[in-house]
Amino acid sequence: MVIEATQIPKNVVSSIPTLEFNGLFDGQVVYQLGVIGELKDQGVGKYQTLAKRYPAHLESDLATKVTATSERVISQQDTPGLYQVLYQVDGDAERVHEDVSPLTAPDIAFMTKVLGINLTAIWVRLMIGRFSGQALVKASHEGTTYHDAIYRAHFPYADYHLTNQKSAPATVIGAQIERANKGSEQ
Repeated sequence: MVIEATQIPKNVVSSIPTLEFNGLFDGQVVYQLGVIGELKDQGVGKYQTLAKRYPAHLESDLATKVTATSERVISQQDTPGLYQVLYQVDGDAERVHEDVSPLTAPDIAFMTKVLGINLTAIWVRLMIGRFSGQALVKASHEGTTYHDAIYRAHFPYADYHLTNQKSAPATVIGAQIERANKGSEQ
């Protein structure tokens, strides 16, 4: 799978947290995959895209607003696929970035791990016309209990003899995922 330039994640560092609504659009229906919330980096005291939590803990009104707005914006896309809508949370998530973008490779990997659903395989089935929304819904609810999961990007440049590299979402070499009550995975 080739990552197009538009799919390379951007490093957003902000004093305001960002929410990421993730969904699959089959050309007619938007299937919600979940909302990720950014964590504050204790080192710099800012939120950034390199540390995330799934699911984001949202109040009912905010969750309803984010879901409705995201489904509307994603359903206006011309092409089926995996999409993400970003929100700067200023209390009511009023400031939505209207530039809906394809779900990035690191987020696909993270969501695949926490949901236990192979999103790459689902995307391929969607692209070749063999996608079943009913199968996705069934797989996402079949005996699954979603625990909080924390994603932290890793940049072990020295281990790979890489020099002069800067830590950014587009240069992630690995990640650690910690699950509540389950330990961590790499």
